[in-house]
Amino acid sequence: MARGGNQIIPRPVASRPGEHNPWHGRVDTGRLSVDRVADVLALHGGRLHPEDLATTPMRPPFVAATKDAAVLVPLFVGDAGDLRVLLTRRSGRMNSHSGEVAFPGGRLDVGETPVDAALREAEEEVALPRTSVRIIGTLEPLSTVSSSSRITPFVGVIDDMVSIRGALEPNPREVDRIFDVSLEELIHPECYREEIWDFPDGTFPVWFFEVEDDTIWGATGRMLRRLLDLTLLD
Repeated sequence: MARGGNQIIPRPVASRPGEHNPWHGRVDTGRLSVDRVADVLALHGGRLHPEDLATTPMRPPFVAATKDAAVLVPLFVGDAGDLRVLLTRRSGRMNSHSGEVAFPGGRLDVGETPVDAALREAEEEVALPRTSVRIIGTLEPLSTVSSSSRITPFVGVIDDMVSIRGALEPNPREVDRIFDVSLEELIHPECYREEIWDFPDGTFPVWFFEVEDDTIWGATGRMLRRLLDLTLLD
């Protein structure tokens, strides 16, 4: 498979390789199941104490969020019995994060709850019916550098992907591509890597997942890293 896409990654001049794959040699892939993910989210997702947030990989320490947003992290069991995650490639015409791999999601409308926003955006972006998604938990909110958004990630399960898949369709105004990848693929040593980026306001790690024909990084990479850490290393 050809790993990685043609995205332009805005690396700062001061960037360097980070630590090695944290899951290599320590992974029980039997943990990559819907039940396991639901169990760890019930224990940890969105419920860390404030003092723990300083060490979680969810956000750069110097980012102040000014807008509220929510995303859906859609999981489903593939034909081979593997746990997979649904992703999009954002349209190159978007004002922010254009051309990047992302979860369905966006800003909250006035009076809207975060979970309603995540489900609405998934329906608008990829025609995923909100009634087909079973929310099993949340990850901790995180902040983005480029758009200064505070994002709440909701993890949901599509129980009947066989009947839903044919109806999925990218909204051309927002999405160029819909695809999915197995969680087991994401932990492959040739898929994952870390870089350390230095900015005047701070230093933080950036995680990359080089999948077939695309690169996952940024906020989406942080969410996937957190989900995998909770599921495999807890």
